[in-house]
Amino acid sequence: MTNMLETTKISKKFGELQAVDKVSLSFGDRSDEVTFIVGPNGAGKTTFINLLTGHHKPTSGSILLNGEDITNYDSAERVDKGLVRSFQIAQLFEEMTARENLRVAQLSKRGLTASVFSRADAYAEVESTISSIIDQLNLSNVSDTPVEDLPHGSRKLVDVGIALCLEPQILLLDEPTAGIPSDQKQFVIETIYAVSKEQGIPTVIIEHDMDLVTEYGDRMIALHEGSVLASGDPQLLETDEELRRVLLGVTSDE
Repeated sequence: MTNMLETTKISKKFGELQAVDKVSLSFGDRSDEVTFIVGPNGAGKTTFINLLTGHHKPTSGSILLNGEDITNYDSAERVDKGLVRSFQIAQLFEEMTARENLRVAQLSKRGLTASVFSRADAYAEVESTISSIIDQLNLSNVSDTPVEDLPHGSRKLVDVGIALCLEPQILLLDEPTAGIPSDQKQFVIETIYAVSKEQGIPTVIIEHDMDLVTEYGDRMIALHEGSVLASGDPQLLETDEELRRVLLGVTSDE
């Protein structure tokens, strides 16, 4: 079954600033759809994701997940419903290994608490799930390395792994390549893309690298000044003059 996330005229104001302005969109039309949200700084991208995930309350409008109105649900309730995100700055336990970080997320999701009488790795099903996610994210060779010692790209993938451990129906990623050296960006997005396709999870990604958007995106949504400037095939970046002007600073006479 396809998992659908829909917004209807969702808006958010901070004082006099209209950060998001009557945005109506849907995600999850295909079970493995990878959608990139793009736009210049200040376009409202992160605010929009924060509205979807309950970190901000909308000024007006509504949000539905599989037909259920979740507009007033808090973040934890949305995670329980399968709406899971990662943040631009990875939220990790630095001194724990990659595997241990994922284990904490899985134990939390399943309501399991490791007592003083049992090992945290004593749950076979949990360990199987963790190992599968580690393999899918190409982290096997660093799974027992403390996160603080990992390269930035691997750290971002651990953060994505934590989100996957929460068993998302829809996955929202806020700039997973932010701060990553250029030679690691494609590997990170390619890995996320492959997991989305393999697991059939609709994935929404905020991204600034237009080359990655055109190569890996099934759909692109361009935001500008809080509104939807365009929505459709990422190849629009090659042909739409207004998009090219806003996103790339390119005009037709250049």
